[in-house]
Amino acid sequence: MSFPYRRILAPIDFDAQAAAAIEAAAQLARQNDGVVLLMHVVPMMIPPSGMPGYVDVYRGQEETARVRLTEFAHRHLTGLKYESFVHVGEPAGSILHAEKRLAADLIVMATHGRRGFSRVFLGSVAEMVLREASCPVLAVHQGKVEGRTVARWMTRNPVTAAPADKLTVAAARMNEGDFRSLPVVEGGAVVGIITDRDLRTHAGRHEHTEVKLAMTEPVITITPDTPVREAARLLRERKIGALPVVEDGRLIGIISNFDVLQALTADME
Repeated sequence: MSFPYRRILAPIDFDAQAAAAIEAAAQLARQNDGVVLLMHVVPMMIPPSGMPGYVDVYRGQEETARVRLTEFAHRHLTGLKYESFVHVGEPAGSILHAEKRLAADLIVMATHGRRGFSRVFLGSVAEMVLREASCPVLAVHQGKVEGRTVARWMTRNPVTAAPADKLTVAAARMNEGDFRSLPVVEGGAVVGIITDRDLRTHAGRHEHTEVKLAMTEPVITITPDTPVREAARLLRERKIGALPVVEDGRLIGIISNFDVLQALTADME
C-alpha cells in the first residue's frame, strides 16, 4: 500500500475513544480524497451453534450496532465518502479479515492505553491488529483532549436568526453582540449562516429582505469533538469566519476565527 491512503478502515467501539479515531480517519480522507470504511465488531464470546437463544441475542446487538454506526457516520463523516459494516465475531480476526476483503490502505483505530488486567482484554485487539495487519496501522490514543477540541473553545448557545427574520433583525443582533455572523436556525437545525458580508451585499434593502434570501447555504458545520486544528483548516481553506457546531443534528455552539486563534495560541504556550 502506498501513500496517499485512500481506503481507510476505521474499526470502532462505541466508547469515549471512538470520536478520536473517527476524526483521525476523517481528516486523512479529506486530505486524500479517500473513503472511510467504518466498522464495528459485535464480539462473539460463545459459539452460537445449536443455541438459538444466543443467535437472537447477537442479531439484536447487530441491529443496534448498525443504528449507532449510522449515527456516528452522520455526526463525524458529513461530506465524506464512507461505507459502514457490522460484523459478529472475534474482534481482531474480524478486523484483519476486513482489511484484506476491503483492500484497505490504512487502519485507524483507538488504543485505550490501559495497563494490567483491563489491558489484556481491551488492549489486545489493537496490539494483534498492529502485529498482523498487512497495511499500516494508525493507533489513536485520545487521553484528555478536551482542550484541543472545539468543545473547549466554542461559544455555547449562540445568538441565531430565523429564515423569516428581516435583515434589520439580524443586523441589530450582530451589532448588539459585536458578531460577524449568525447561524440561521429552523426547528433546531442549522439551515444557513448570515454574515456581515451578506448584510453589506444587501445594503439599503434590509427592511424588505428576509434572512433566507441573503444567507449562505448549505452551511459547513462541525461537531464538538472536531479537533481545533481541523476547524482552523476549514476556516482557512473555505475563507469563512465561523463554523456552527452541531450535535445530534441540533445547533449547540459556534466557533470563530478569533476563538481558533486563542485555542492555537494557548496550545503553543
